[in-house]
Amino acid sequence: MRASSVFALTLLQLGCGAGWRSKPLVDGPLPRRQQAQVWTHGRALRWHALVVAPDTISGVPFTRSPACDSCRAAIPRGLIDSVRLGNPTAGFWRTMGLVVGIPIVAVIVICRTDTCQLGD
Repeated sequence: MRASSVFALTLLQLGCGAGWRSKPLVDGPLPRRQQAQVWTHGRALRWHALVVAPDTISGVPFTRSPACDSCRAAIPRGLIDSVRLGNPTAGFWRTMGLVVGIPIVAVIVICRTDTCQLGD
């Protein structure tokens, strides 16, 4: 029973959240829709359409179109604490899958026993 509990908790952890991960950045543009949290002075800026240059990182706020060049902001790399990449939309759908999937699996497991009598 203990091993199945650990497995269930691990599955829940993997399925939830945006999957924000710190990755070393290489100079150049990232995919336009790739979301990033750019941490500076203890606050996170959420951007996409990131362009990493040797001295700055620039991006467009995620609430704006990635094609909006007039919305682009830049921060010197020396002022950046960290950058994390993630996909909040995929995280939402993984969480929804678990919220819906776990009860369905529980019903199937319970109903496979003789104790589940549907239609009585």
